Amino acid sequence: MADNNAKKENFYAGGFLYNPKTRSVLLHHRDDKTLIHPNQWGFFGGLNEGDELPKECFMRELKEELGIEVGENEVKALCDYLNKDRGTWRYAFYVQSELDKSQMTLGEGAGFDWIPLEQISKYDLTEKTKKDLETFVQKQKENEYQGD
Repeated sequence: MADNNAKKENFYAGGFLYNPKTRSVLLHHRDDKTLIHPNQWGFFGGLNEGDELPKECFMRELKEELGIEVGENEVKALCDYLNKDRGTWRYAFYVQSELDKSQMTLGEGAGFDWIPLEQISKYDLTEKTKKDLETFVQKQKENEYQGD
């Protein structure tokens, strides 16, 4: 018999593809039909389903939203924190990739594109996307400084 008192914790898992050769990130352009952040640029992702782990949720979302499969060992954790606006935990990931857009099929939204990191400020990013990409850029600088 199922335990009806057991509460399943909802969380968001999302992220992006990163091409180190071009220093570009693949982001999702949300359409005007969505209630959350219409017409803004953000990560590929969504809320967990069932007993998914954060990494599994992100991998499923990439398959649903871009039609691509990535291996668990390809997914790199970027950061996680409480999204106070939504009352859910947020997990951000990235995958190093040199896939061409022609190898992907958009499942939802207005579009997607490879955006050079130095041009990211020209895009209307969601607040959390901007924050997480700033974390990514900082970590990249730290790794370069340490010689990684």
